[in-house]
Amino acid sequence: MIISNLRPIKALISQQALLNNLALVKSIAPHSQLVCVIKANAYGHGMLNVAQILQSQSDYFSVARLHEALELREQGIHLPIVLLEGVFSIDEYQLCLQKQLVPVINSWNQIEQLREFYQLTAQEKRVKKLCYWLKIDTGMHRLGLSYNQLTQLYEKIPNWFRGNSPQTIMSHFACADEPEHDLNSVQKKQFAQVIKYFESELEPESEITYSMANSAAIIAFPETHFDQVRPGIMLYGVTPFAQNIMLENSQIQSLVKQLLPVMTLSSKIIDIKSIAQGECVGYGSRWCCAKNTILAVVAIGYGDGYPRHANNGTPVLVHGREVPLVGRVSMDMITIDVTRLIEQNIEVKIGDDVILWGNGLPIEHVAEKSGTIAYELLCQITSRVSFEYE
Repeated sequence: MIISNLRPIKALISQQALLNNLALVKSIAPHSQLVCVIKANAYGHGMLNVAQILQSQSDYFSVARLHEALELREQGIHLPIVLLEGVFSIDEYQLCLQKQLVPVINSWNQIEQLREFYQLTAQEKRVKKLCYWLKIDTGMHRLGLSYNQLTQLYEKIPNWFRGNSPQTIMSHFACADEPEHDLNSVQKKQFAQVIKYFESELEPESEITYSMANSAAIIAFPETHFDQVRPGIMLYGVTPFAQNIMLENSQIQSLVKQLLPVMTLSSKIIDIKSIAQGECVGYGSRWCCAKNTILAVVAIGYGDGYPRHANNGTPVLVHGREVPLVGRVSMDMITIDVTRLIEQNIEVKIGDDVILWGNGLPIEHVAEKSGTIAYELLCQITSRVSFEYE
């Protein structure tokens, strides 16, 4: 017995689009190393597959947590991998050394653990040192040492720190997606002060590099590219900026327009039905038709990762034309209004493809109608969806 496909939902991942977006990053920041962010299953695109596609064109990968990095190592990914949240025990530092992983030190507690690890390796007379990055909090107030903590660190353990200096000093923007936000200038000035401090405190032969630019800063703040840039959402063809910001800034708009969507999420129509004026659709009867209406039922729902909070009018594509979602999103199905297509003599039938986002329908539009951001839509795709790479 041959079963063709038990679920018609497919996420098509375009290798060409992914490489196009990476090439755009290189063109914008030609003198910086590329730290490609593939955490959270490569923003929902499949971490291992994305790593295999990008490996020959990248300098580093970065993930959030240790288990993600170990999975990549087990599958033969050899690039240096930066652990953005760092690690939390002596044993995990040992794993980083064995697997050539690069933890980020984000807190005083992680510094103390790192010192303990170095003391242990010294006692065991190990020659190889662990490479690590140090994060400075310049204004986001999430992870990272404050500038005052940094100076205290050098005052408390100056000899140890000079002998075991970080490979890279990094920080992270809180509002780079809003280029005119006042905090951006504050963070740039703070990071410049950090660079000046390190250059004055360390020995001349210490070769520390600097990293600050995420996707939005890569596009909007070329002065922050430094030695490494960290492209994340832009790799996947999604703008880090709101539509109004792009309209106000032609340079940002021209660069963002060169991004290509990497994921196209699609499903199929599984039923078509006519309902009379005044009838209502779906759970809660939250949408009622103002005239006789032809509905198509599509095999996708929040059990597959499509947002339950998508509003009436959220667009999908049928035969390349936008039609609106109507009624509440169910676990396994949505309903869409195809009346306009029928009125235009466009045949709509069971088995027709429906694009939920991607090629021809920017995910940003779907996110806006759903009251969320594209990051969340991409990351919540479930295992019920079939992934294909082309």
